[in-house]
Amino acid sequence: MSKETCLEVESLTVRLANRVVLENINFCLSRGKFYTIIGPNGGGKTTLIKSILGLVKPVSGSIYIFGVRSEDYLREKTVGYVPQRSSSTRFPMKVVDVVRMGLIKGLSSKWKKEVLESLESVGMQRYIDEPIYELSGGQQQRVMIARAIVSKPELLMLDEPTVGLDIDSQKSFYELIKKLVEDLNITVIMATHDIGFVAEYSHGVLCINRRLVVHESCGFEKEKAFFNRLYGFNVKPVIHNHKGEKRV
Repeated sequence: MSKETCLEVESLTVRLANRVVLENINFCLSRGKFYTIIGPNGGGKTTLIKSILGLVKPVSGSIYIFGVRSEDYLREKTVGYVPQRSSSTRFPMKVVDVVRMGLIKGLSSKWKKEVLESLESVGMQRYIDEPIYELSGGQQQRVMIARAIVSKPELLMLDEPTVGLDIDSQKSFYELIKKLVEDLNITVIMATHDIGFVAEYSHGVLCINRRLVVHESCGFEKEKAFFNRLYGFNVKPVIHNHKGEKRV
């Protein structure tokens, strides 16, 4: 495995409740890039993320993170993770305390500096003492990313982080992820339904519907005008055939 490889998945098959959710998945991703996972509901996007994180046990196959078997890597190092958003809550925590929870390796004497640096990375430093429930949905997601990166992981996994955000907030969110990849040299893998954004911002797209196809380049010019009208700015669609069926 090349030292430039972030993640390698070999012959991965996952069965949940006696149903095959992922079947013979194989791919290899480079470090320091932004990848998106797209596909229909129930197609296996979340299951793939949870398998990489060790939260779901596969029937067969292997996962390597930076050249190390995932179970060994996860025992020693941190992978940043932002799960799917739950319904809004008025849980009484300040932003500083939410981000502080991400320091899972223990609290050093410099913990507040680390929290502040993490919040600065996502443009939320001025909200450090605010209750998180008073923030907008987009701001809350930025705080969740700050929590996920406060321990300085090399890999960040995001599961449908833009659900419930309006178009402007989604665009701002993608701009943030692009900036984090460039500034922190972090690899980001994100499951999303935001088809119109993925080719504009990501280096590669993993299209999944139980099976997986890795797209190195994406977009169809003939569909470009449609997506421009739909979103109101320049985006490119990703289209892939699953057994002859067109999905967009």
